[in-house]
Amino acid sequence: MRPAVSASTGSEGLPDSSRLLSDLDGGLHRDLHGAPDSATHSATDSALHGAPHSGLQSGRRLVMLLADGLRADTARDYMGYLHALHDAGRAQWAELRCEMPSLSRPLYATLLNGEPPLAHGILGNGHAGQVGQALPRHLFQVLQAQGLRSAVAAYHWFYELLSGEVFDPTRHRDALPAGTGIVGARWYWEDDYPDSHLLADAESLRSTHAPSLLFVHPMGPDLAGHVHGGESTAYAMSARKLDMLLAQYLPRWHAAGYDLLLTSDHGMNADRMHGGPLSVEREVPLIWVPHDAGAAGGVGGVAAASAAGASDAAGDADADGAAGIADTAATAVDGRGAEAASRADDKSHRAAPPALRPPLPKRQTEIAAWVLMQLGLTPPDSMKAFRA
Repeated sequence: MRPAVSASTGSEGLPDSSRLLSDLDGGLHRDLHGAPDSATHSATDSALHGAPHSGLQSGRRLVMLLADGLRADTARDYMGYLHALHDAGRAQWAELRCEMPSLSRPLYATLLNGEPPLAHGILGNGHAGQVGQALPRHLFQVLQAQGLRSAVAAYHWFYELLSGEVFDPTRHRDALPAGTGIVGARWYWEDDYPDSHLLADAESLRSTHAPSLLFVHPMGPDLAGHVHGGESTAYAMSARKLDMLLAQYLPRWHAAGYDLLLTSDHGMNADRMHGGPLSVEREVPLIWVPHDAGAAGGVGGVAAASAAGASDAAGDADADGAAGIADTAATAVDGRGAEAASRADDKSHRAAPPALRPPLPKRQTEIAAWVLMQLGLTPPDSMKAFRA
């Protein structure tokens, strides 16, 4: 998530907290910037509020899990539980290229409001004047306007984007940003906060508040990549560990009626950094696992049921819109030679996953609108609309 690791590390080989709170721009400079003017919050316009979507089922609930710094190929190679769901017809896999620059804070903002960084203006992890800067429009406001509740377990940069003030761990650990409809929150500020703890935090929020949207943001892959590199065994292990955690929590979420959408903000290079246009820094997974896939004949059946009547509101869906693993493996260029060819051959013997109605987003800027549609809402004009 942050820039490459310096030589300064702790006794366990992990970066110290002061270094982790800096970036290529020379650090967050928290002492230089107070909370932005309150007028920032008043910039939300009425067009943001959206409306119920006539074609999708209302009442669906969603866990959106943003696995920070998780490369698409790493997810393919090491997340066996999610593969098992895909092979059983209960999950839909796709890949997309993140927006540029491929840095965390800009892409956090993109995932929340559907605008590329050049449009929303947050261009770095710690640019002067941008720490504590709020997004004037984001999907949580749309949910609140329609009476839907959200809960968030995430890194403190999300708190800053949603609240418009610099995070203070002594005051904001469980703070609820005003005007967001978030009814439960747990923010962490150390990059080495364990994914196991974060998912436990998220499950506690879910069971306590029963939100329509549970937003979960583990940092494990990103931390491993910055410390050890995107081709390291430690980076691969971070994906394996997250997959094993999902094997514990996803059955609970499904039993409670929650679907899962898993994606990432950016990838990770072998040089322990990201931010540029290379495929390893931009290609991220997009995995949808609806809770009722088994009962509805796989993900295609679930999506078709949830989108019944949506053609009047959104037009005909593109049956080829969601690229599964079988479609992407043959064209993936990951530098692994025979191993990649073997993997592609293995995928060719699998049946192609059913097409989604609506299909999965093809761009990172479409994810926020897609999430709103899955929750039964029409994306507002101020958000980049998802196009089936």
